[in-house]
Amino acid sequence: MKLSRLLALSLTLAGGLSAARVLARRHRWEREHNRVAICADFDDAYAAAIRAGLPFDDLLQELAHHGATHVSLPELTLDRLARSGQLAPRAPGHLRAAPPRVGHWNYLHGPSELVARLAVELSIRLPYTEAQTIDGDTLAFAGDLPTIGEIGLSFDTSIAERIGAHGLGVVPRPVSYAWPEKALIERTLAQAASLGRLVAFDGDMILGHEMHLGETLAVMERERLTFVYFAESRHQKGDWFIAKRRAPHVVLAHRFTPQEMIPLDFHAAAHVWAHLARERGIRLCYVNFFKVLHATEPLEGLHYVEHIKEALEHDGFVVTQEVGMPAPVPAPHKKELAMIGLASAGIMASAVTALLDLPDAVALPLTISAAAGAAALPYLERPRGRLEEQYPPSYAPKALALAAASLAPVTALDRSRAGWLNGLVIQARAAAALAAVTSGQDYHLRIEEYRGFNLDWLLPMLAAARTIPDRSLRLSALATLAGAWAIANYRRLDVLAQFDPAHAEGHTHHLSAAQRTIGDAKIAFGPQPARKWAGLSPSGTALSIVLASRGRRDLAAGAAILGMIGSAFGLVGFRRPERTLEITGKEALRSFGIGAAIGLVLLSVCNAGRT
Repeated sequence: MKLSRLLALSLTLAGGLSAARVLARRHRWEREHNRVAICADFDDAYAAAIRAGLPFDDLLQELAHHGATHVSLPELTLDRLARSGQLAPRAPGHLRAAPPRVGHWNYLHGPSELVARLAVELSIRLPYTEAQTIDGDTLAFAGDLPTIGEIGLSFDTSIAERIGAHGLGVVPRPVSYAWPEKALIERTLAQAASLGRLVAFDGDMILGHEMHLGETLAVMERERLTFVYFAESRHQKGDWFIAKRRAPHVVLAHRFTPQEMIPLDFHAAAHVWAHLARERGIRLCYVNFFKVLHATEPLEGLHYVEHIKEALEHDGFVVTQEVGMPAPVPAPHKKELAMIGLASAGIMASAVTALLDLPDAVALPLTISAAAGAAALPYLERPRGRLEEQYPPSYAPKALALAAASLAPVTALDRSRAGWLNGLVIQARAAAALAAVTSGQDYHLRIEEYRGFNLDWLLPMLAAARTIPDRSLRLSALATLAGAWAIANYRRLDVLAQFDPAHAEGHTHHLSAAQRTIGDAKIAFGPQPARKWAGLSPSGTALSIVLASRGRRDLAAGAAILGMIGSAFGLVGFRRPERTLEITGKEALRSFGIGAAIGLVLLSVCNAGRT
């Protein structure tokens, strides 16, 4: 074996050992982090109780009995109360004679207890509104309803007490509005903290976005609030900044939009929730009831919640209120990251050396330079300004992950038996390195994400296209790949990621036997999840070696491409830290082991034929 190849293999092994230590810590953490909460939407639950002719407390009791752990509680606003009919415009018997300081006088009639509480809140939050009660049941305030009506005015504590009385947790939902001042943010979040530790902001923006996010963060830290992060949709402006600074006090959550619920019924949706918990790390299911489509009667939402609980428990999750993370997700320290970087350096050197058939005189300095650069990279990552000091970037892990993911498949082009064995080691170490550098809180919460820029399939395919003997065919293939890459990046499409998640179970439970059979076949033999095709890497590479030895260069090239696809598919799952290592590794390693056994048989038969 050439000295350069031996050095590259040694670097890969050393980096892999360091990655294994990080992954062992992560695995221990993942075994503890298997708790999921089910939070019912307050408005939907309240509407279901009304339509079912059921007292709301009875519905709360049934929600708890069927598996819900929380109920959300929206912050009160004048707009909300007016829409619900709890407040209505009505002039009192005696109008206020003094001219208002701002705007004009507004009069809203409602229950005396509610009106009195709103008058107190407005007086504290916006003293210039001169809010007061008139005739005991009319709220009078200065300003105008469109401006004042959107501002949060605390939470209905009586409802919160009724929710808690049935063993359910409360998830306050503060609203966002124009010009939130520091005092208003502090009051709202302090009131939210008195009701529960999980806070899920309402609407499309985080309260305080964008110039007062610092104040929002400070209060959340002081009140020890856990941020409910709807990372799957990323629809709330300011959520990334809160999640980045609040980790580990963040819980990944999801909420289906009305459009997403259209193709589902509650049976299928329950399996999708389990799929999201398993594949996307969701730990809080924010549940809206089916209302029009796929809804037979209001209380069907209770069975929906029960099905979610059953699906989650079937997958090994514990449904509970206690979904706050344990200790932060273990992440590699700089020293460990530098050591893991040696694996990426060894992979890069092996791929380039094999692709260009470099002599030791060139390959050896290349390998040493790659190792030095990869080891130094974590120490070169420093904040370039105040913003990066507050929100530290993650350039080094992304670069090391990209190097491992995009260059490991290139080793499938090495059509020597030593290269095949080397490829086995490289594939295993690349998976370990990729999983290790993308471990940690930021990656687990998807605050930071692997960035491949589609180079993880482009570079291997370009390397394969380069070996095509026919010049015109080679140029056509290169042009086609370049065009496909440009289109994918223009559309911001991560091609390999499309094949990563497994299918949700229960896909065809209500269809015919034939359709169910077709659906099961699609799950078994379809491209998803990509990790089940990891075995194509060693078997495809071995087949290309056998075909090349028999002079079938065209077929050998096709088999090598198959091996590269298997390598890329086998690696893509390991850059998803929100899914446990056990889930990703179990299927990938089983496939890889079968593929390695098939490859070994092919090479043995080829050797026997020669002798």
